[in-house]
Amino acid sequence: MPLARIEILTGKPVEYRQSLIRSLREAISDALQTPEGTLWIRLCERKEENFLIPPGRSGDAVLIEISLIQGRSAEKKEALYRTVVERLARDPGVSPDDVCIVVYEPPAENWAERGGVSAARR
Repeated sequence: MPLARIEILTGKPVEYRQSLIRSLREAISDALQTPEGTLWIRLCERKEENFLIPPGRSGDAVLIEISLIQGRSAEKKEALYRTVVERLARDPGVSPDDVCIVVYEPPAENWAERGGVSAARR
């Protein structure tokens, strides 16, 4: 059950925001062979004064944080990064230089869903 959060500057059209969500969903599903029904994605918009973008990146910068249960290889995560960047470049057209991806891997006992059952017990 991957969790993903996309953070962007506020003011983008709804079609652009939906495209970010759709492209990220497809990238995670493809790269990690994750069923779409287990994936949670949130898009958070930030005012410019609340979202410091590093120098050299445009106002289209996208910060993506993905939480996964531990256990994927470095190669699998590298494939995820490449797939996300490729999908976002294709649709909605985000420059690869404007994408930052961070993966968090809490242990399975720190995840619960559907009635509060720990993922470590499934």
